[in-house]
Amino acid sequence: MLKQKDKEKEQVEKIKALRHELEEKLEEQLVMVDETLQVEVRRLDENLELEPSQAKKIIEALLFAATKPLSVQEIRKAVKPLTAREVETRIAELKEEYLQNGRSFEIIEIAGGFEMATRKEYAPWILKIELQKKAKQVTQSALESLAILAYKQPVTRAEIEDLRGVDVSGVMATLVERGLIKIVGRKEVPGRPFLYGTTDQFLEHFGLNRIEDLPSISDIQSLVEKSVRKEDLLGVQKNIPISDEEEKDPRHSERSEESKNTDPSPAESMPAQDDAPCEEGEPAK
Repeated sequence: MLKQKDKEKEQVEKIKALRHELEEKLEEQLVMVDETLQVEVRRLDENLELEPSQAKKIIEALLFAATKPLSVQEIRKAVKPLTAREVETRIAELKEEYLQNGRSFEIIEIAGGFEMATRKEYAPWILKIELQKKAKQVTQSALESLAILAYKQPVTRAEIEDLRGVDVSGVMATLVERGLIKIVGRKEVPGRPFLYGTTDQFLEHFGLNRIEDLPSISDIQSLVEKSVRKEDLLGVQKNIPISDEEEKDPRHSERSEESKNTDPSPAESMPAQDDAPCEEGEPAK
């Protein structure tokens, strides 16, 4: 038992020594960028207690420099003296400060983490800058495939093709390349095809905290039915009752007469049953 403990202690000491050596080498590499700019590297004491104001500034700097949302656990890895509750408290204080000072940005919770973002009311000006970048837009085909995948995940490529009726291999490759979807496993069927699901980058791109925040199919259906009549959507024209005002309107009577004159009668519209094609120049029987 003692030998086992000694071995574990020796292993811990070796890891500490290796870590110290790596830190020294890193310092040597980051001493000079050019003749005018020097980089000072200071070794941090991970056990040093931080004042609330200092901790808040450190968290603010981390969120400002991050290129993706940071979770509480990721922040704690950089600021070890803080507990998860303290990190959440400091973030809440930053949110309140930004709100009280009327700043143009805020801290939002997205994709399971926290991120700095500009407020929605400044979107028109930001949009002008973004349009100048001429960023590549996801095609309609990719959006349709992505929507199917988001709601039916995990799903195979063949299942998406069955729903869309077209080959989506190129679209799927593009979505994987852009980091919006990923392979999450294999389906237990002959051939064991890949199963695909959305990524955290998908949540971040569409402003979602969880995949469950996607609008339900019933909500989308209700929205479409309210904005577009089912008859118009299906291209079907139904007989709509005539209101009293329309009945009194002479223009309505004229339209009714025109429809009567233009609509073929049942006899005219019914194809002849016994008519056979005749030879050219031969009178029809």
